[in-house]
Amino acid sequence: MFENRTRLFVKEQVALLKLRDTYDLLEAEGQSSVGLAKDEPATWAKWTRLLVNKKLLPTTLNVYANSDPRPQLSIHKRPGFFRTRLEIRDSQGQLLAQVISKVFTLGGAFVIQDATGQSVGELKGDWKGWDYTASLRGEAIGRVTKKWAGLAKEMFTNADQYLVEAQQPQHFKLMLGLALSVDLVYKEQQG
Repeated sequence: MFENRTRLFVKEQVALLKLRDTYDLLEAEGQSSVGLAKDEPATWAKWTRLLVNKKLLPTTLNVYANSDPRPQLSIHKRPGFFRTRLEIRDSQGQLLAQVISKVFTLGGAFVIQDATGQSVGELKGDWKGWDYTASLRGEAIGRVTKKWAGLAKEMFTNADQYLVEAQQPQHFKLMLGLALSVDLVYKEQQG
């Protein structure tokens, strides 16, 4: 699913009264499906979302290829009030990055840490929170761009669409994890 890939379109599915989020992963050019990302919280956390804002609860977002039932990428979000902590892991469970939201940002930002907890980069949004640029060790590695879905969809749903771009294929998994992290932390509304 990720071999030699540098671009992917992420489209959140629209649903009424949903307790879990699902995202279609599409080819950036032809819009053909390559997989799904599914929000898979613990049962207690799923039902607690009826009473508590889901931003405050833990969850796991798993990315699946169309041809493989095993997760290819996982984003684990811990509960948090001011700063949200996430872990991005590959299909073998190896930690790709720890991501921590920044408290005071205009468009949203994350600190990217390695497995030892050392800061190695950041994902920073523009003032309106539609374009995010990621860098590791001072070098740009990719961007996440929120795409306009049309007036009705933007006004009446919280289903977002993103174009994920990595400058090199080796950074694509991290960029996809960062894009989904943006949606989990900054774009999701209650239920």
